[in-house]
Amino acid sequence: MIKKKWRIATILFVFTMLLIMPITTLGSSNDTDVWSTKTISETNKVWTVSFSQPLKESSIKKTTVYIEDERYRLFFTDVALSEDKKSIIVTPKNAYQENITYKLNISKEIMSEKGKKLANNIILPFVLNGTTENGNQEIAKEPISNVTITPLAYASRITAISNDTVNRVTANSKDMHYEGDNTYSLGIIDLSSGDNVRIEAYDIKGKKVFSKDYKVN
Repeated sequence: MIKKKWRIATILFVFTMLLIMPITTLGSSNDTDVWSTKTISETNKVWTVSFSQPLKESSIKKTTVYIEDERYRLFFTDVALSEDKKSIIVTPKNAYQENITYKLNISKEIMSEKGKKLANNIILPFVLNGTTENGNQEIAKEPISNVTITPLAYASRITAISNDTVNRVTANSKDMHYEGDNTYSLGIIDLSSGDNVRIEAYDIKGKKVFSKDYKVN
């Protein structure tokens, strides 16, 4: 008997995945198929991933369908299942940046309503209007371009905006949380007017590329 195929597609490409047998693609490993890089023109492109069978709703979540950037940082999205349960809609919360390679990840843990899983994980790399080498991208001179300190009821919220050379940011030696779109944030308690907050940034190799004190107003 011919084994049933589960079809999955986006607006820009169409491909077929077997429910039981793995498929062969460029860059595939034992359980992951890496597709060729796609170039997009929409800064807030919504990805629609369509299947031939209804999906089990509980298997559709941010750990089974997500986007990350080339430094493996999560790019925040909303993930929703269509009314007919045959399509997954992935909506970015921030705009994509040019010449950064993003990856749309589709986990093999996604299941049909009948309990069938995908054969392999799928990775679709994509880039906005450019190459993956930042050849035409103008990069800000300062690793940290803007820092704001906002007093709240029980803590002060620190926000830092970086350029693409930065992989990690700290505030008073505490790791700041990456929010996507080169934005980092952290809440610090017991800060008073006149106190200093030291912001430090590090590149992907762990080298410190920025250090500056900011005064709490």
